[in-house]
Amino acid sequence: MKILLLLAFPFLMFGQYNLDYVWLLGSSSGTGTPPLGGINFLDFNNGELNIDREYIPSEFFATNASISDKNGSLLFYSNGCRIFNKEREVMENGSGLNPGAAYSTGNCPTEGNTIPKGLIILPLPTDSTKYYVFHESIEKGQGVFSIHTAKLYYSLVDMLANGGLGKVVEKNEVVIADTLHSDMHAVRHANGEDWWLLLAKANKPIIFSVLFTKDGIAGVFEQAIGPQPDPWFSGGGVSAFSPDGTKYARFYKDEQLSVFDFDRGTGLLANFQNFYADTTAGTFGSLAFSASSRYLYVNSHIQLTQFDLQAGDIQASRVVVGEYDGYMFFDVFPTTFGLMQLAPDCKIYLSSRNGSNILHVIHSPDEPGLACNFVQHEFFLPAINTYAIPNFPNYRLGTGYPVCDPTIQLVTSSVQVLPQPWEVSVFPNPAGGQVTVEVPQPLAAESVWSLCNAVGQRVLLHKMERGTTEVQVRLTGVPPGLYFWEMRDGEGRMGSGKLIVSK
Repeated sequence: MKILLLLAFPFLMFGQYNLDYVWLLGSSSGTGTPPLGGINFLDFNNGELNIDREYIPSEFFATNASISDKNGSLLFYSNGCRIFNKEREVMENGSGLNPGAAYSTGNCPTEGNTIPKGLIILPLPTDSTKYYVFHESIEKGQGVFSIHTAKLYYSLVDMLANGGLGKVVEKNEVVIADTLHSDMHAVRHANGEDWWLLLAKANKPIIFSVLFTKDGIAGVFEQAIGPQPDPWFSGGGVSAFSPDGTKYARFYKDEQLSVFDFDRGTGLLANFQNFYADTTAGTFGSLAFSASSRYLYVNSHIQLTQFDLQAGDIQASRVVVGEYDGYMFFDVFPTTFGLMQLAPDCKIYLSSRNGSNILHVIHSPDEPGLACNFVQHEFFLPAINTYAIPNFPNYRLGTGYPVCDPTIQLVTSSVQVLPQPWEVSVFPNPAGGQVTVEVPQPLAAESVWSLCNAVGQRVLLHKMERGTTEVQVRLTGVPPGLYFWEMRDGEGRMGSGKLIVSK
């Protein structure tokens, strides 16, 4: 099964640093049956996004990463339990990542590791044939830390072995043994070759920084900075670097949002600032930066907020751009917000916290407020996915290539990726005092027609009752100008378009 998204207007074919151009998502068994079994295989190469479903013996939960060569061809991937080669087989010596009691009694190896963003893959500087897989383990202890992240490991993959299928030549080598937060992210060094990998201590305000060079692990450093962590919630958040490498952010429910300046030359954090994001639900959360590094998005499962890091008052710039709309997969599983990742098409994709076949999408992350165009359950995937989203750094930082290509956009599909649009008619256009909204058949459920201005602010909302086919919407108080309308029901978007309001 293949879903095709085409490049509408050529912008730039990277062709050299497409290391993050293949994503694998899914938690349904590799032997699962249609319509929703299998693994989602997303390929952003050649100015297109192709989405396939594959029936392969691997699954993902929260821990997920893959790596391609510089031209975008998949090399290998991992779910934090095993490493798989490009033939979708366990790589030689690739089983048994993150050993310990939690491995044998938890989700490993049948499903996948449960640490959000608990794995990242970095190429060995100056050697395109070797890759370090950094991965975190869960261990069991006593008291508050009965279940906690306890070790950061690395495993070394040599892609020259087995005719290009690779081999794990070093495995489960301990980098840090401590009580850790369940997050890590990486950024390229200012020299353009080496890497910094950052993660936090769970019970003290300490950040670990790992310097990764052509010689391997060159050092592990500690810096006392940041909020006093709450150990009860040490497993419930994530961190990320801004694409330009100047900012480092972390979000945990009880610590809220921490933002730091980062020096890519020294590896030191500075200018710690703490902001309120949201504490309305759950113990988990996630965050992601826009491609320009200006806007930072934070979700707490049911609410998505945007911060403008260039604002004079960053806290005052906080805008709620989305709240969980109640959509349930199979009328059972809430599709609340999960992990987030900036994609090669400059959009930010959000997984669902529970098993479902949908992805939420921020279509224009570099636009302020509601103009960012966050759409819930925008993509219908071929296979079920639970929480998983790949963990990628900005591999293109310092290479001269842009962070992403914004011209990749949907123009056609052979099977349903987006909810099937209705033939929604809005007339007259231009409109004066009122418009008519019409659908070709009676609505199966209550629906909402809304109108937003050019900066994404909603100026009007009108409900259409179940069973109706037409409604007149008065435009009282709406100033003349260009507006954007959208119609949605509980299944997603039914239609959208432009409306000119005249005097």
